[in-house]
Amino acid sequence: MILFTLIVFFSIPTHGLADPGSHAYQQELVERARQARLADEREWHLLLHYQNNFLGGVTSEEDDPGFFLSPQGKHDPQAELDATIVQFFSADPVGRSKQPAQCAFIARYHWLKERLRFDPSRLASVECGRFDRWLVEMNPQGVSLIFPAAFLNNPASMFGHTFLRIDQKGQTEQTRILAYTIDYAADVPPGAGVEFAFKGLFGGYKGFFSTPPYYLKVQAYRHVGISPQSDSRPD
Repeated sequence: MILFTLIVFFSIPTHGLADPGSHAYQQELVERARQARLADEREWHLLLHYQNNFLGGVTSEEDDPGFFLSPQGKHDPQAELDATIVQFFSADPVGRSKQPAQCAFIARYHWLKERLRFDPSRLASVECGRFDRWLVEMNPQGVSLIFPAAFLNNPASMFGHTFLRIDQKGQTEQTRILAYTIDYAADVPPGAGVEFAFKGLFGGYKGFFSTPPYYLKVQAYRHVGISPQSDSRPD
């Protein structure tokens, strides 16, 4: 087991490290994570969007290669966890957002930091200014599920148009229109025609998350005759 860990560890790129002495701590964290079997835990699988395969193993639902830090990460939770730990020591930009791994994959970082109790003197935290500014602007306190009221009995309409509204601290009926939303939608090219129905039903389009302001979503739905309704829940 130890020999295998060493082989995996030294096969992962470690360029961009601030301190050559961090190699030993990387190895220690990788080994501790393996001993604790963190790669098998449900939280790690949720963070990487892994789903069980019919014949065994897992595959991530994420299709963006930039989402993974290991070439085998889409199908190998352990390889992705090993690579993630090592990349936390690097200042090199990664992912779609082109930031250090601690900021590009901030949820992974905080989960692993809690589980492995990172030593701040051996693995310093990176300041994630972009995330901090985004969180302040979001100012979240709760979340509301927003769905269109035009076709409540139409599954395609319900699942196709439902989104989340991030309700802000101090929000009122008058100011909630300024809140942000979290939307997941297909990237449909113009003039899709008949193929829209087929690809829409069978997942033929790539999907993307976005966070547009609520007033833009309201305007868009009112334009097509839909009046968004909400079901609020505390966060």
